[in-house]
Amino acid sequence: MRGRTFIGILFVILGTLFLLDKLEIIKFATLVSMYWPVILIAIGVNQLFSKGHSSKSAIILIFIGGFFQLKILGLLPSDIGKYLWPTILIVIGLFIIFERPKKKDNLEEYTDDIIDHFVVFSGLENKCISKNFTGGSATVAFGGIDLDLRQAELSQEGAFLELTAVFGGIEVKVPDHWRVVVKGTPIFGAWENKVKTSVGDIENQPVLEIKCLVMFGGIDILN
Repeated sequence: MRGRTFIGILFVILGTLFLLDKLEIIKFATLVSMYWPVILIAIGVNQLFSKGHSSKSAIILIFIGGFFQLKILGLLPSDIGKYLWPTILIVIGLFIIFERPKKKDNLEEYTDDIIDHFVVFSGLENKCISKNFTGGSATVAFGGIDLDLRQAELSQEGAFLELTAVFGGIEVKVPDHWRVVVKGTPIFGAWENKVKTSVGDIENQPVLEIKCLVMFGGIDILN
């Protein structure tokens, strides 16, 4: 399932469940108040086993979700909450100190012809070097995606890329010789096509078509 479809279905389901709660048909709000940390745990586990995601942010999400879930269920002392955020700050600080920065030129290279990224509460950097790029989808919520296509080549039929940013941002870099056509729907957000094509005769070149959906975020396409 594409990320855009997933987010749309998620909004419909949540809206329906909250409406049924207001109509006093089900007690959805009570379930949410009891088990909302499970969402953080699930996101962390998914990112832990997904290619390109930071394992450190995944571990932090799992830790925070597990902590709050145990506390809500009464399995931790009631006063332990005052130690949570100082502990998280210490852990993040240690990650920053001991993590060796990754140079942009040393990003892991992907040869996939189709991309399929779904990022939540995290960030992802993808350097695609496919020689027959056909497109795909990238969805981010509360995070960011940096997609570098400058060393990739479009398929002869062109490519279609679907981008969705909800409370997050996506940046796509393309080669100077690509033709790029961008369409989209901004909802309290914006998308911008900054591509400057340097090739004079581009009429017969394949086209990268990009469809954007932005909600409280931003999408930039540039060289």
